[in-house]
Amino acid sequence: MSSQPWIRGALLLLLAISIVPCVSGWTLSSWAQSPAGAELLPGTTVTADYSLHFDSWMTGSTFNNDNSLTMFTDLKDPHWTVTKVEPMDDQPSVVEQVAVKQGIQVRLDGWTLSYSRKRFDITLRLTGTVPEQSGTITVVKLQELDENADPVSGTLIKKEVNVPVPTMEPTTVPDITLDLTPSEIIVITPEPTAPKTTTVPTTKTLYSPGPEPVLVFGVLAGLFCMTAALRRRD
Repeated sequence: MSSQPWIRGALLLLLAISIVPCVSGWTLSSWAQSPAGAELLPGTTVTADYSLHFDSWMTGSTFNNDNSLTMFTDLKDPHWTVTKVEPMDDQPSVVEQVAVKQGIQVRLDGWTLSYSRKRFDITLRLTGTVPEQSGTITVVKLQELDENADPVSGTLIKKEVNVPVPTMEPTTVPDITLDLTPSEIIVITPEPTAPKTTTVPTTKTLYSPGPEPVLVFGVLAGLFCMTAALRRRD
């Protein structure tokens, strides 16, 4: 009789597990970013190390077999390394490399992540460069998608940083000092300006004086004498 309560409790637990829908049992267990901080300059090389823990103890499955897990980044030239680590009782953990990929997105399908009665970790390392843009960028975005590629509610995880607007430094013109010897120094002396000369036009003479009065009188007297002589001859 004393074992009946224990049996009933076990049956109730099995019944509760059986009626719980098959949901994923994964969480973000660790996150480290280098360089750390909420603000990074363009061109900075970023390394993000994070871990996802999968456990079927509470949900019956580590991941929904029909779903997928996508990871996205805004970093330039991203490189992903995905590793599965499964702890073993009294033995070293089993380490398996799942994927090594270059691209802005990595997708892990349910077949890779779905197990019953198991727990393991997926460790990831992402390296990339902060793009030449200002504003908020996504270092890592994780989202579980269902069989129709629709987001599963409550599974979005996003890590962001701010990229400040670069300030333009004013361009300064350096002072140029010429170190010349006296023989190399050229002195420019302005030439004197000659004054302008104004040419006065010559006035044209319109009247010239006639012969002298004495000359005129002599000519008239001669003519008078000649006339008188001619009259006497006649």
